[in-house]
Amino acid sequence: MIELVTGEKLSCWDDSTHPVHKYCPHTPSEKQRKFLDLDCKEALYGGAAAGGKSEALLMGALANIHVPGYAALILRKDVARLRLSGGLIDRAQQWFAGTDARWCGRTERWTFPTSGAPASISFGYMSSSEDKFRYGSSEYQYIAFDELTEFAEDDYRFMFSRLRKNWDMPTVPLQVRSATNPGGYGHRWVRRRFDTQKKSAANHFHPAFIPAKVQDNPAVNAAEYIDSLQHLPTVARERLMNGDWSIQEQGLIHEDWLRTFIERGSQLILLNAKHEPYAEINAHDCRRFVTVDPAGTSEDRAREHRGHPASYTVIQVWDMAPAPYQQCLLLRHQVRSRIGFDGLCHELKEVHKTYQPERMLIENEKLGQAAVDILGQQLPLTTIATGGKDKVARASPLINKLEQGHIFLPQTENNWKPDFETELLSWTGLPNETTDQIDAAAYAVVYAMRNDYGDLVIEAVF
Repeated sequence: MIELVTGEKLSCWDDSTHPVHKYCPHTPSEKQRKFLDLDCKEALYGGAAAGGKSEALLMGALANIHVPGYAALILRKDVARLRLSGGLIDRAQQWFAGTDARWCGRTERWTFPTSGAPASISFGYMSSSEDKFRYGSSEYQYIAFDELTEFAEDDYRFMFSRLRKNWDMPTVPLQVRSATNPGGYGHRWVRRRFDTQKKSAANHFHPAFIPAKVQDNPAVNAAEYIDSLQHLPTVARERLMNGDWSIQEQGLIHEDWLRTFIERGSQLILLNAKHEPYAEINAHDCRRFVTVDPAGTSEDRAREHRGHPASYTVIQVWDMAPAPYQQCLLLRHQVRSRIGFDGLCHELKEVHKTYQPERMLIENEKLGQAAVDILGQQLPLTTIATGGKDKVARASPLINKLEQGHIFLPQTENNWKPDFETELLSWTGLPNETTDQIDAAAYAVVYAMRNDYGDLVIEAVF
C-alpha cells in the first residue's frame, strides 16, 4: 500500500508505477483483489477449482518485491507438484522470464533487484512432518500454502515461527496466505480454522476466508470447465465446482458418533450426543491401560519412499470406566511421533512413569516384540495380535464401539485430539490411508472387550 496525501491507502494494484506490474502480467480478478487487499495476518482463498487460487498466492508474494531483503516462501506438499505444467514454478517462469529477476534451480528461488539487498520468492515443500525443520533458521515476511488441505495443522502452525522481519521493513506486513479446494487429509481442520461456512472475511486479528468459484476467474472458460466437472462423482463434483466444504465422503466413522468427557479434579463427566452430562465417574475407579502401534520398520520406510503417507508411532492411554459404565472407554492421552526404536523405548517408559497403567499392549510385530524383550521386566508390557492385514476388519470392533457412543475424548482442546479426529473422520477404508491412531484405538477396544488383565500374550480376534 502507498500513502496518499489524503491519508488514504493506494493499493499496489492501482498504482501503475509500482514494481509489481513489471513481474505480474495479469490484473487481479475481483475475488483475487479482495483476497490481496486483506490486512489480516492469516487468510484462505478458494473453494472451487479454477478460481485462480494459485495465481493469487503468487500475486501476493509479489506485492512487496521492491523492498530490500524481502523474502517470500510458497509451499506445496512436494516439489514435483510445484513443477507440473501450470504449477507455480512453471507459472513463475512464464511471468518472470525476460525480466531482471534471476532464477536459481539449485535453491528453487527467484531473486529480484532492489535498491539494497535482493528480494526473493522461494518454492519449498513439506512431504513429511520433519521437512518443516528445513526452514528452522529462515525468516520470511510472506508464507503461502498451495492446497492447504494436503498439510497437517501442526506443520502449518509451525511455519508461523518463521514469520518475522527486521526493523528496516516497517511497511511490509507479515502474512500467511493459503489456497485450497475442499477435501483431502486436512479438510476438517482447515474448515474449522477458517470457519468456511461463514464465507466472510474476519477482522485483522482472526483468519479470513475468501470463497471463489470458477465463475470468479475470467481467464477460464467456465462453461466448458463446469461441463467437464459434471462427469465426476458427487462429492468430488460439489467440492470442485461449488467449493462445498460441508459435503464429505461416506466415511466409515461419522462425526455424530464422537463423544466427549469433562475432567473436574478426579471426577470425569461423560457427555451424550447432545453434549449433556449423563454419567459421572471417579478417575480412581477406572482401570487404566495403554495401547501402542509402533512405526519405523523397513516396510514403513519403503512405503513412504513410494509416496505413501508417513507412518507414526502412536501410544494411547485409556481408562475403562467402572460398573455400570464399564462399556465406556476414555482416551486420556496420546503420543504420536516419528521416532526410532530407542525413542519408542524412551516414550514407553515416560508414559508408564506418568500414567501408571496396569497393562501396556504393543502390536506383536518386529518392533513390538523387540520392545517387550528389552522392557518386559521393567514395564507391564506385552504384545497384542494385529488381527491380519485387512484394516477395516481390524477396526470393526472400534467402529461398532464408536457407533454405540462408548468412546470418549477430552472435551478440552489439546495438541493431539485434532489429528486423532481427523484420522477417524477422513478414513474411507482405502489401503493407502493412514490408520496408525485407528489401529491403536482398535487394540484398546478388543482388549477392553476381553476385560482380561492376565499375563498371557493376547491373541485378538477380529
